[in-house]
Amino acid sequence: MKTCYDIILKYVMNKDVLDIGSCGKQGEKTKAKTLFNLIKKNARSVIGVDIESNADEIIKGNAETIKLNKKVDIVVAGDVIEHLYNPGLFLENMRFHLKKNGLMVIVTPNVKSLAYIFFRGNRFHTCWYCRHTLKYLIERHGFRVSDIMICLRRRKSWPYDIFRYLFANHLLFVCRKLDKK
Repeated sequence: MKTCYDIILKYVMNKDVLDIGSCGKQGEKTKAKTLFNLIKKNARSVIGVDIESNADEIIKGNAETIKLNKKVDIVVAGDVIEHLYNPGLFLENMRFHLKKNGLMVIVTPNVKSLAYIFFRGNRFHTCWYCRHTLKYLIERHGFRVSDIMICLRRRKSWPYDIFRYLFANHLLFVCRKLDKK
């Protein structure tokens, strides 16, 4: 099974990328996530945005409202949409930042996976999505969903991967910006 990172890296290769949720707290320090660093190595350019950033290369800002002076080929939102207070506003804002026919890749935990059924999710998530609810939301905000995949978040070791596959599947959506008439 492919990881979300493997799939995302194919899409960002030599593209201008906006990475939303680029930081992670590790102890008391906020630093760039693994995904941001991988994108940086493979993309033509990358702009990182995170609400908790104190990193030099990542802009501190709210993904629902931030305005940048640049359009990008692809937006990557890995494990972000489930934390937002207004995901519709976020989708509209990301649509604004995409070039014509731009792509957005969204990764989120699958509420219908065994982990959510048995462990009741994450208390820091404002919304929990399955493939149907998120597809409906995305398409209401000017995107066409071209692919939905179930994948591992990242690979560690085969016993861990089997556990993650059984209990903590992630959904990966690939969406294309539609031109509104």
